[in-house]
Amino acid sequence: MNRAAVVLCTLFVPLLVHADSSRTRQVAIRRLLVSVPGDGVYLYDLQGTELWSYRCDPYDATELAGGEILVAERMKGRVFIVTRNGRITWEQGGLQGPVNAEPLDHGGVLILENVTGSAIELAGDMARRSYDGHVTPFDARRRPNGNVVVADSGNNRIVEYSLEGRQLRSTPGLKFPNSLCLLPGGRTLFTTYTNGTIGELDETGALVWERRIGGILYSIVPEGSAYWVSDGNESRVLQVTREGAVLRQIKLPKRFVDVAFCR
Repeated sequence: MNRAAVVLCTLFVPLLVHADSSRTRQVAIRRLLVSVPGDGVYLYDLQGTELWSYRCDPYDATELAGGEILVAERMKGRVFIVTRNGRITWEQGGLQGPVNAEPLDHGGVLILENVTGSAIELAGDMARRSYDGHVTPFDARRRPNGNVVVADSGNNRIVEYSLEGRQLRSTPGLKFPNSLCLLPGGRTLFTTYTNGTIGELDETGALVWERRIGGILYSIVPEGSAYWVSDGNESRVLQVTREGAVLRQIKLPKRFVDVAFCR
């Protein structure tokens, strides 16, 4: 049975005033924050023009409200925040395969360790809460009500917990779900790595729809009635309909493992 464990730790986490990031703002997509392992983080406009870059070994990155970038380095076992002028303002090492990091309300970061299978909350009060029992998970997000949703990729399911760690619902039978986008009302968008599909779960965890796009999909966000999806296999970003029709394609110059859609 999964539960949340709270332990004390001697860790400083910067105060992130609120969890406003490139993954949560609900206006038009304007820029693409691209993670290229062994190379760096790149910011592009929708014409594919490079606006900014920072050399590192990223697996995941997201833009914070003030323009800083929160980066997870899977191979180096660290998460850090870097400014646009290249100054690191906070970092935490000693992690086991961090593949995702998200800012939390009232300060702190939610980090997903791929090796241990744990989603770990590093909070400003120097406490750590973890959501455990997953197999090679690749994404974890927190809803405004405190619930945590994990793409438990190796178990082919998406699972949702209360803030305290009680499992609320689980959606099995998905083919290696690897990214999430949390919607209002408890709904969830997802991508699958194995099948190259996008889909949506309702507030009960039931599958509403699923559509094959193809490629190796890493992220999804809505915009109006359409969806933005990243395809690392073809180094491209697509805007698609629910039926799978491609409305727009943006080719990027580098192969990536993650794209954060910046509003």
